[in-house]
Formats: sequence, C-alpha cells, structure tokens
Amino acid sequence: MTEQREDRRISRRTIAKGAAWAIPVVPLVVATPAYATSSGGPSGVITNACKQPGESCFKQYGFIKGYTFLVTITNPTAVDLYIYPTIDQQLDPYFAVTSSVPFSYSTARLYTGGVIGAPLPAALLIPAGGNVQIIINAGTNSNSANTDAIGRLVIAWGHTQTQGGDPDHPYTPAPPTNPPGEGWFTIPFSFASTPPCDNCAP
Repeated sequence: MTEQREDRRISRRTIAKGAAWAIPVVPLVVATPAYATSSGGPSGVITNACKQPGESCFKQYGFIKGYTFLVTITNPTAVDLYIYPTIDQQLDPYFAVTSSVPFSYSTARLYTGGVIGAPLPAALLIPAGGNVQIIINAGTNSNSANTDAIGRLVIAWGHTQTQGGDPDHPYTPAPPTNPPGEGWFTIPFSFASTPPCDNCAP
C-alpha cells in the first residue's frame, strides 16, 4: 500500500516536471521590407525643353550640342526610393523619340531654385512624399534645330541604392520595349518647338 502511494507521488512529480519543460512550438514570422510593387513608384513630368545650339555649355556643365529638358520627379509613396539616371550600361535611361529630329540621353544634373547643380549620382534619392527637379541633356547628333520634341523618357527606379538590387523589380523587358518591365517608369512629353536655352537651361 505504501509503495503504491509512493509510486503515484513519483509519477505525478515526473509528469509535472515534464510539463514544465514542454515549450509550445510557435511559428517564426520574419518581417520583410515592404518594397513591393504595391507601394507604387515615382512619377514625372517634363515641364520645359530647349535647344543647345553649340558647345558653349559643355565646359561648365558637360552639355553637348542637342536638347535640354527640365524634369520633375515625384515620389507619392510613404517610403524613400531611388531613380537611376546615369549612363553606365546597367539600367540606362532611355529617350524614345517620335519627333522629326532624333536625340538620345546624354547626362543630367540637379536643378534647384533655377540653378543648374551637380551631376547626378548613379542612384538619386527621391524622398518619401517629396520631389526632385533635374535637368537632362540629350544630344549625340549634330542637329540642334528649333524643332518639335515628342516622345517619352523611360527611367529605372527601385528602393535600393544598388541598381537592380530591388527584389520586386525584374527590370525586363528593358526599353525600347513599350511598355517596359516592372521597375521602369515612363514620362511622355510633347513640345511644338525647342527655343534656344537661356544660360544653358530651359
């Protein structure tokens, strides 16, 4: 009788001890960055255009004979993003031109308070809810006539400073395919004429 009571006490203690060390299995949830396509991307508008009739703006700004565009890039989202505005054989910006005189993307600089600023980096920050104004030079042809300018500008963007580093953007197909793949945004433009630039700016 005594042995039976002792066995029951040992059995209960053993069960209680085992229960104390039993840890419930809880799934591990890891937060991932909300880069996603659902957050949206930048938008842009080209507000003005002019012609660079010669090489007078090359020494100061690197602008070649051709055309210059004033562009405002807006980030309507709640997270910072980057555009990739340089020519480096990765995610190069692209002009698709349907007007009478062809031109292609050459270089770009900041444009702040009516003043041409520094050359753009490979990844230009567009802050959440903000906008940045840039000036783009387009040339590589010998014609700088006061002509119309019609077409679209296509620029890559992402949430990382590293071009192509945003996992939500495959960036394929790339321009000139229209529409391009996820990770590009398009700015249409149409100007009846491109008068001479004023101190190198539109």
